Amino acid sequence: MDELLVMFQGGVQEFGVRVNAVDAGQWGSPTPDTDWCVADLVGHLIEEHRWIPPLLRGHDLDAAGKIVAAASAASAARGAGAGDLGAEWEGAARASLEAVGDPDALERSVELSRGPTPARQYLAEMIFDLVLHSWDLGTAIGYRGEFPPETVEFVYGQVKGMGDLSGTGMFAAPVEVPESAPTMSKLLAATGRTPG
Repeated sequence: MDELLVMFQGGVQEFGVRVNAVDAGQWGSPTPDTDWCVADLVGHLIEEHRWIPPLLRGHDLDAAGKIVAAASAASAARGAGAGDLGAEWEGAARASLEAVGDPDALERSVELSRGPTPARQYLAEMIFDLVLHSWDLGTAIGYRGEFPPETVEFVYGQVKGMGDLSGTGMFAAPVEVPESAPTMSKLLAATGRTPG
C-alpha cells in the first residue's frame, strides 16, 4: 500500500482514538490552540474530512462547499451537539478514508482556494493536521499516546524548512527547543506549541 495512504489511515485512527477518549465533561475544555475548545477542535477536523470526498472526486470549490454545507445542515437538523461529535467524526472519517482509497485517487488534482493542487500534496497537508491536532486534543483531555515515528518525521519534514509560520496567521511564533529534542517536540515548537 502507498506509504502516504498508510500514514493518512494511521492519522485518522489516532485522532479517532482521542475523540473516543473525550469524557462528557471535557467538550468545553480549552486546547493548546487557544481559539478552540475540545468541541471546536473536533468540529474543525470533521469539517476538513467532509471536504476530502468531494474534492478528490473532482468537484470544484463551490460544488464541494455545497456538499459540506449540506452535511453540516443535516447534523444540525439531527440536533447533533458536542456529545454527538464522536459519531459525526466517525462518519466523516469513514467517508474520507473511502475517498482516498478510490483507484488513482492520489494521482488526481484537487481544487483548493490557492488553485489546482496535486492530491498527494493535499493528503500530506491533511496528515500534518491530523498529527498536530491529535496532539492538541490529547493534551486537552489528558490522553497520552504517540504517533508512529515515521509519520512524525514526515510531518516535521514538511515544516522544518519553512521558518517562522506565525506570518500565516494560523500559528503562534516558534518556540525554542534544543537541537537534541525529539522530533515531535521540534514539530510542536515550529508551530508555536510548547512541548509537554
